[in-house]
Amino acid sequence: MTMLKRLVAGTALGLIVASGAQAREMRVSSFEPPQGFYSAQILQAWIDQVNPKLSAGNAFKLYPGSMLGAPPAQAELVKAGVADIALVVPTYTPGLFPMSGVVEVPGIAQTSTQGTAVLNALADEGALAAEYADYKIIALFTTPGYRLLMTGDGADEPGDLKGLKLRTPSPFGTKLLEMMGASGVSIPAPQVYENLERGVVSGAVWVFDAYKTFRLDEVAPTVTTTRITASPMAILMNKATYDALPEADRAVIDAMAGRTAAEWVAGVVDAADAALEQGFRDAGKVTFIDQEGEAAAAWMAALSTAPEAWVAGQADPAAARAVLDRAVAVAADAAAN
Repeated sequence: MTMLKRLVAGTALGLIVASGAQAREMRVSSFEPPQGFYSAQILQAWIDQVNPKLSAGNAFKLYPGSMLGAPPAQAELVKAGVADIALVVPTYTPGLFPMSGVVEVPGIAQTSTQGTAVLNALADEGALAAEYADYKIIALFTTPGYRLLMTGDGADEPGDLKGLKLRTPSPFGTKLLEMMGASGVSIPAPQVYENLERGVVSGAVWVFDAYKTFRLDEVAPTVTTTRITASPMAILMNKATYDALPEADRAVIDAMAGRTAAEWVAGVVDAADAALEQGFRDAGKVTFIDQEGEAAAAWMAALSTAPEAWVAGQADPAAARAVLDRAVAVAADAAAN
């Protein structure tokens, strides 16, 4: 081999070794099963868009079904580097993402689009900076408004919930139920069907993607359409993982992060929510108690103290008041548009 050939071969080998040292599989954690809505239609869809644009050898891979840790542990998994990205429900860890919970206040997030506008406005204005300081934010968004998925005849008005036990989405969700005379019971998602079937709870405050995923229509065939609350959601990335990537790869991720990603997610979420509801209506096996006009107003009246309760429950009530006021204004603008 000539000197030139040896030099070229050595240089090529060095490039391969250097490239191999940088290349890595990045783990994306989901507590949902692989066929779950957020696993399949959000996380995997995001991965499929991003991976082809990354440097050779760098790729994200989904680890669904709580393979890397339980639902409440997702934020810590990312912070510790066990997961490089994770789907996080901020309200699963009370106190860690306090201001994000403003979208739980009734009326602020009737749809994911509305709630997502609120969270991203707050993030852009710095109101959420402290709680996400340890993460690279891929997307902040919300669920659609939670309906009442009930056994028996369901609930026509708030008074119908008096004395009942319902699966609650969060500690603040429990407070909302208590305002209507009900009790909140915290139940892991896979166990809700069994608890409804056995009569441990009379219903669940939840969304249609869960209604379908866990076949709850079989045991809770009555839906009251009032949207009592919503949950904040986040896709978060480990900062060190992001910083270690080549500049070109960081640019790829940046293009699919922040408000752009959040609005894409919200569009997928709301479209799926509407399609699922229509599918249940068309099948004719679920009874819908539609709430409009005075009927809907009665639910909001029963929850009229919720905003003050949310503010009072925060460590910094003054900051919470400012966040709530801003959230109400952004939500109104989003609803109008």
